[in-house]
Amino acid sequence: MQNVIETSRLRLRPLTESDLPDYQRLMMMPVLNEANGGNVTPTPADVAQWLTADRQSPYAFAIEERATSRFMGVVLYYAHDLAASKPEYDIGYFLDPVDWGQGIMPEAIQASLKLVSQSQATEQIVWATCLLENERSRRVLEKLDFETVDDHFMAPGGAGLTPVPQYLFRLVVEPA
Repeated sequence: MQNVIETSRLRLRPLTESDLPDYQRLMMMPVLNEANGGNVTPTPADVAQWLTADRQSPYAFAIEERATSRFMGVVLYYAHDLAASKPEYDIGYFLDPVDWGQGIMPEAIQASLKLVSQSQATEQIVWATCLLENERSRRVLEKLDFETVDDHFMAPGGAGLTPVPQYLFRLVVEPA
């Protein structure tokens, strides 16, 4: 499988340890923490642990601006159900707020889905959740044809374990 994919504006490449400073800068932004339902500001050590864990995901992509190689965000696919008959993943993503509203995240996810579709000879399922108040994330998923499965799915939100209502989305990814 190809590890890097480029669009006219972006480069998606494997997330690496050297991304830690940029990853920390973004993950410690209150606006990103709030968008994900976080109620606690993470420490640099917390974020370093998250990067280590995220790099273990089946697919963990750094999003870079193609022209400058500037780190813009991340797209991650976590194993959803290891016992499922076909591969299933939960997608997670975040983007530098300076890049919001420019169509970057739909472009990045669409490119990452191409890489995921090339990895298997079978159909795969991608699941996503977002907080009900996170309109931007909901619009990204809808733009990419994710199907709304539940509009009040109760799942742990942010740093806490208290379930909060979220949208639950599903996308069937056909093999390339």
